[in-house]
Amino acid sequence: MSPAPGGLDHVFMVALAVVFPVLAARSSLRRLQRAAAEDLPRVKLAVYRRALVLQWLFTAAVAASWLASGRPWSALGLVPRLSGGLAGVLVGLALYLIVLGRLRRLVPTDEAALERVRERTRHLERMLPASRRERSWFFALALTAGICEEVLYRGFAIWYLAAWPWLLVPGPPFLAAAVGSSLIFGLSHAYQGAGGVLLTAVVGGFLAAVYAITGSLFAGMLIHALMDLHAGYVSYRAYRGSGETACATAT
Repeated sequence: MSPAPGGLDHVFMVALAVVFPVLAARSSLRRLQRAAAEDLPRVKLAVYRRALVLQWLFTAAVAASWLASGRPWSALGLVPRLSGGLAGVLVGLALYLIVLGRLRRLVPTDEAALERVRERTRHLERMLPASRRERSWFFALALTAGICEEVLYRGFAIWYLAAWPWLLVPGPPFLAAAVGSSLIFGLSHAYQGAGGVLLTAVVGGFLAAVYAITGSLFAGMLIHALMDLHAGYVSYRAYRGSGETACATAT
């Protein structure tokens, strides 16, 4: 049995629930919105890099605290478990990859589909990759999110929330904690607007279910990374060219 949350755990939780959402909305998004067109590629890469570094540093801090307190890694979801649930999730993932492969072949030639992507993401255009260099950094950030956000929002947040008696609502503690962590995960994407918060919270709930079914975070990490990689690929296809144009204008 792992020790109850302590002082440093409270700091981590406040950072997840408050500091990260504020940084994303009031710092990163504001920088992108205020950037001149010719300066946008540089600012965008700086935002990607800062998010990447922050996520790894925060995840490393949580892991170091976990190690120092002698808690079992299984409580953080970092011990792989072979089970029927994992087999079922892997079958579903294989089907998803087949569909994803078909979509990747269709997207570059389907201008109508790309226009729908642009319509849905116009409010996020300045955050999305539009050049090959931006795409590469976005992909690195997608892989980082797949690993780090699962450790932070599914592993740590669910463990933390499940430990508190005020979460004694009908049903198992994991369920209440999963709902709470999914809401926090959604709010961390508040810069995407109300629709983005709702969608991200739903995705968080799905990934929490994968965690519950498989008993570890690893399948969720893979699914999360693939979802973000696909989103980056489609966004790049929809907006590619504007990034290269801006770079050429700047030089």
